[in-house]
Amino acid sequence: MRPMVEKALWAVLGMTLLASCGFTSGTQVQRTMLTSPPTVERPAFIFHRVVAGETMGTIARYYSGKESAWREIADANPGLSPFKLKADEIVKVPVAVATVNQEQPATSTAARKPRKPPTKSGASAADPTELDEEVEENFEPIFGPR
Repeated sequence: MRPMVEKALWAVLGMTLLASCGFTSGTQVQRTMLTSPPTVERPAFIFHRVVAGETMGTIARYYSGKESAWREIADANPGLSPFKLKADEIVKVPVAVATVNQEQPATSTAARKPRKPPTKSGASAADPTELDEEVEENFEPIFGPR
């Protein structure tokens, strides 16, 4: 008699499990498919960490391609001085301004000063061939035997 009770208990347990799994009807699936996907809000700003030498103008040139867009960046950052930014300050760049780049650059956006070739008192800056000849005479290879 005991085996019949066990079989009955197993049958009741199995039916309970099947009933609790819950099946979705076709209409429930259609409702789920017809709902629009959730909207993801885009951030309003890109946060730019200032590197020494940068101004809002150079930052604007990097993000928008136009240095004149610095005014829009300055409007978004009322507590910062546009031309006296300090290293590690955070500048909020409006996403609407960032038409060229959308990410912080790996290097500074500050303008690079052109390097002037070294001049010696005997060589004139007007004649670059004299400098080339002098460099060739004093040239030592960096690698290889001496």
